[in-house]
Amino acid sequence: MRTRMTLSTVLVSAAFSLAAPIASSEPCDISQTKCVVNDGKCNIKFRNVTGQSSGSGNGTDLSQRSYAVTIKVKAKKDNGNTAGNVLSIDAAANKAMNIDKKANKDFKNIKVTSVSNRTIAPVTLNCEAVKAVLNGNGTCKIYHGLRGDFADSFDYRLGYNCDAGNVAGPG
Repeated sequence: MRTRMTLSTVLVSAAFSLAAPIASSEPCDISQTKCVVNDGKCNIKFRNVTGQSSGSGNGTDLSQRSYAVTIKVKAKKDNGNTAGNVLSIDAAANKAMNIDKKANKDFKNIKVTSVSNRTIAPVTLNCEAVKAVLNGNGTCKIYHGLRGDFADSFDYRLGYNCDAGNVAGPG
């Protein structure tokens, strides 16, 4: 009886560990990106195009909508804290984030949120997306979009389209 209970406990534990996503606690390593290898500047230029109604939604499952909002762009650590300064970008404005400095502070991803309307879901660029942008043209457009059919849903969220459409999300 005791053997069966122990075996059952092991099987249940194994099933739960397989079902749980494995989260990497490693910081984002940009050491092999084009900008680092070529001794260049590792910046990402964020363009707030939330006020535009088209041109940025390609490659995602969002339908782009025009709703101009101020956004905040922040590099996040594994513990959820911000790694360095936060960019606040008004609609139709641009700002660059120095990713080298974020890497020195062990950032894990970049989170973009709406300042003016908190009902708009944020979007996160994971480490792989950040590295792809750094290996590309270093530019990201942040836009406002709607997931699903407009008649059935009001699931508004931010999206990103970077490196001329090669890196996009969510999707």
